[in-house]
Amino acid sequence: MTLLVVATYPVVDGPVLDGQVSLEDDGGIVIGGTRVPSSQGTSAMLGAAVQVATHLGTPVPYALVAGDIGRGDGTRHVYERLAEVATRVRPSVIAFHYMQPVMALMRRAIDQLAEVAPGALLVADAGGMYAAKAAGLANRFELMTPDVGELGFLADPDVTHPAYVSHYLFGNEGFDPIALAARARATGGSARVLLIKGVRDHIALDGAIAEVVDEPCVPELEAIGGTGDTVTGLASAFLAAGFPTVDAARCACLANREAGRAMGATPAMHASDVVAALPGILADNLCRWGGACVV
Repeated sequence: MTLLVVATYPVVDGPVLDGQVSLEDDGGIVIGGTRVPSSQGTSAMLGAAVQVATHLGTPVPYALVAGDIGRGDGTRHVYERLAEVATRVRPSVIAFHYMQPVMALMRRAIDQLAEVAPGALLVADAGGMYAAKAAGLANRFELMTPDVGELGFLADPDVTHPAYVSHYLFGNEGFDPIALAARARATGGSARVLLIKGVRDHIALDGAIAEVVDEPCVPELEAIGGTGDTVTGLASAFLAAGFPTVDAARCACLANREAGRAMGATPAMHASDVVAALPGILADNLCRWGGACVV
């Protein structure tokens, strides 16, 4: 069972890369033998996914990425290659991550994947999630991983970007994850499972809250860019390893929090520090959390 991550990295004219992902001793990400310039988003997600696969002995993630600084060129290049790569890799899980939210490209990709990877479970975060929801395709996805502001976007059928619901950005007035998760599912803006990232992580199944994870509480993680991406990488990799989706989301939340606690998280740290802490956290806890005991 293989995870395919579809994403971009912030480098002008960065080449299209596809291949198995490895993690170097210094935390660098290598895709198909080529080191990818560090970026807290894509690198953090891929690093966390590699750590799960290494711990469980499952196939390492496969990535299809290209450089994009917001102009959409890398995003288009990735979509052009997606059907061919998916046909070759035969992934069980496909995760869309940092990409420009181009609805037409997402529609075409989902139609193509229905033919070349019909059994693959779809995951979305960041720009991939924005495109899927805005294109009316959210209910084709198994898992989405919004933060509190993005949940408001998923729950509003009339908006096409989270900026239009910025009053939910910090989860303050009017933010009710129970009501918003139900509304998102009822209006077609939600995957089957939502992992809602925040001070308290909420996991919704078919619009109803199934799990809440709030311990250990490590508020310093909120100030470290990329820690939401490590959660998405963890959940995607657990899903590819065969975990039921709610269990994959719960174990991802717990692992991320425990890594923050173990490393003594401070705002001066980086998502790569979370990734580096994960092997010990998984070895000490995953069997107890999810029944995935490595002999």
